Amino acid sequence: MTGKQEVEKMDNNNVAYKIKSALNKDGEQTNRLMLVLRTPPCEYNKCTMCGFDNNAGRNIKLQNIQRQYQNGIVGEDFSDIRRIDFPTAGSFYNDRELSPESRNYLFSEVSKLPVDSVMVETRVDYLTEKKVRESESYLREDQSIELAIGLESADDNIRNKVLRKGLSKKGFEHFADICKNTDSQLLAYILIKSPTLSEAEAVEDAVQTADYVYKIANERRIKARVAFKPMFIPEGTELEEQYLSGEYQLPKLWTTVETVKRTTQLASYQPNSIFVGMFDEDLSGDRFSSNCDECNSEVVEALKRFNGTQDMSELERLSCECKAEWGQEVRGELKLKNT
Repeated sequence: MTGKQEVEKMDNNNVAYKIKSALNKDGEQTNRLMLVLRTPPCEYNKCTMCGFDNNAGRNIKLQNIQRQYQNGIVGEDFSDIRRIDFPTAGSFYNDRELSPESRNYLFSEVSKLPVDSVMVETRVDYLTEKKVRESESYLREDQSIELAIGLESADDNIRNKVLRKGLSKKGFEHFADICKNTDSQLLAYILIKSPTLSEAEAVEDAVQTADYVYKIANERRIKARVAFKPMFIPEGTELEEQYLSGEYQLPKLWTTVETVKRTTQLASYQPNSIFVGMFDEDLSGDRFSSNCDECNSEVVEALKRFNGTQDMSELERLSCECKAEWGQEVRGELKLKNT
């Protein structure tokens, strides 16, 4: 066996990325364990900002998924973990990327853990009520599934022309219908500062998208969460080309703080339902949303704490000279748009 083959085999038997982080579940501060499964590349593979193919594997079999899971949970103390997440390189419910046998194995194993929910991500193209119900059959009665989808923006042009998501609002609403019909919770990923947007426009776009998600969920009387993802720069993407050429600039962390604040003020807002993804899953080479050196670490840590507490005071007490500069720029732009 060559060295390259040894590395490939080792990678196929270990998750691509793993992290334990704060989470608020039903008003309670707890944690989630995220295991990014190494699966075949995303079959859709058209999104301009996605670098998850960098975490993909080849020739992944059931035994590889079994080893990834077992290696991923080894040594973990689940006494303070209420949810386990299984992102993949593509879609959890695409049978060609993750076999039904692999999915069933994962849910069967989760049933043995003291967690009360499991989160999986998928494009709506591969999702059916039958598949979700099959997954549910392996869980305990006190466990549930959270179905996640990358909506990114409620703006059709941004979502499908700029980001090339290939997702219609009708498709998203069908996804929400499946959540309702299977008693699953809905999780929508929302990008902060897609290409072509200024800082002020990024706030407006993300808040309007969250409002759309909550309204769709409220109409169906289902629980929904939004996961804001400040943009980062994965290698080998069109977004990286735009970033390196100077066409695109990463968002300030203040833009995310403002987005969270305004989202909690929405009439449609569901309490304790915001998560801010402050992790790049080792895909960006540290090309991530930031502020100045003086406050950067403080703001990042405050956002991480907010994920657990959902307490806006974590963010309201933040201050820095660069915040004033950012505020002048954003308020000035919003004022011009409103005149």
